[in-house]
Amino acid sequence: MDGLIFKIGLTLALFFIGWGFGRFIEQKHLKELVEKEQRLAHIRIDTNKFQTSERYGQLISSNVVISHDYFKYIIAQIQNFFGGRLTTYETVVDRARREAIVRLKQEAENIGSTHIMGLRLSTTELGMQGGMVEVFAYGTAT
Repeated sequence: MDGLIFKIGLTLALFFIGWGFGRFIEQKHLKELVEKEQRLAHIRIDTNKFQTSERYGQLISSNVVISHDYFKYIIAQIQNFFGGRLTTYETVVDRARREAIVRLKQEAENIGSTHIMGLRLSTTELGMQGGMVEVFAYGTAT
């Protein structure tokens, strides 16, 4: 009986340590994203195509792969059992999209552009159990 209680306690302790580290890393990444987004706010993004043929630009692209932590995986499996929105995965997808756009803006800044036209985002689920999300962003820098 003591061995069972020890195993359950150890499992719970490791589970909450993983949750704490996952949350810390996610919060740190969100802070970094806010700083980068503010620094690159001068680069405009437009989802429309070119209005006239007089403008020329360069195709730029970026991609990012972000994984969730095991705590989110377990919570998502419980939510999936009952149905409804998987809010734990929404934050992962949001972070991935924001990071892809920041990287795209950095690419535009590197070539001296201040405007990205025709922005498109492609989101793909990777991994055996949906453990990772890839976001591919591309557009025309002018």
